[in-house]
Amino acid sequence: MKTIHAFLKAAAVALRVGVVVLAAVSPHVSDNLYGAVVYEDTFSANPGALNGRTTASGFGNWTTSDSAFQVGSGQITINSNTPVDYHAASFALPTLTGSDTLSLTITVRPSGANFTGFGFNPNPATGPTPYLTQNGYGWVYYEGLGAATPNIQIFKGASTAGAIYFAALTNPALNFNASLPTTFQYTYSASAKTLSLTAVNGTSSSTLLNNADVSTIPLSAFSNFSLQFQGQTLGSDTNPAYVDYLKVEVVPEPTTYAMLLCGLGAMTALRSRRR
Repeated sequence: MKTIHAFLKAAAVALRVGVVVLAAVSPHVSDNLYGAVVYEDTFSANPGALNGRTTASGFGNWTTSDSAFQVGSGQITINSNTPVDYHAASFALPTLTGSDTLSLTITVRPSGANFTGFGFNPNPATGPTPYLTQNGYGWVYYEGLGAATPNIQIFKGASTAGAIYFAALTNPALNFNASLPTTFQYTYSASAKTLSLTAVNGTSSSTLLNNADVSTIPLSAFSNFSLQFQGQTLGSDTNPAYVDYLKVEVVPEPTTYAMLLCGLGAMTALRSRRR
């Protein structure tokens, strides 16, 4: 009986110690054991060029394909008088493991007849294929006010390969107002290799993807978060494209911690019992 009591006591101590150790050493953990806000930006501070803007510890700074991107009035936007030109911006993500879940929230509005894209690219905005239309994975194409048929499309990639979603904003499943910003909630599970995506626009909300199979997307595709804008002229475009909120979370799989805690507990209890 004493042996069992000692075993349980040692296991409990090991569990408490394990939680403290994990919280201290895990590169993903800051706010709680199972997830951490690693980068959040309302773009209300530090106006100016987007290129070089700092993100958070463990993430790369923003880089851009050109000088058109800027931050001001709580938004990322661009100023270009060549509307057909493409502009790319990106920042490096922490290296994901096969047990991580990547969660991304972004509020965006596309410009006029042009589109705005967001997603992931193995290459940065300064790389050889910076645009999502060239090398994007798990990315959203959003065409807004002024387009013949404002719509949302989602591609597995690379580029526009593997189309897995299309809907006009007037589709009853969406009923989105193209003049309003839309908040997308994006969740990628590296272990399950699935992608879920929801969107909120005004008083309307919709589930665009629910655990869609994206097993063809390599883990290396999630090296950089990437934006792609078409050009616009801020002084004359009555509905300029912008991003005014971005939040990224990396959530380790709970079983990863459970197994580690059990292992710590078992080893400590066994050592105590041998004593």
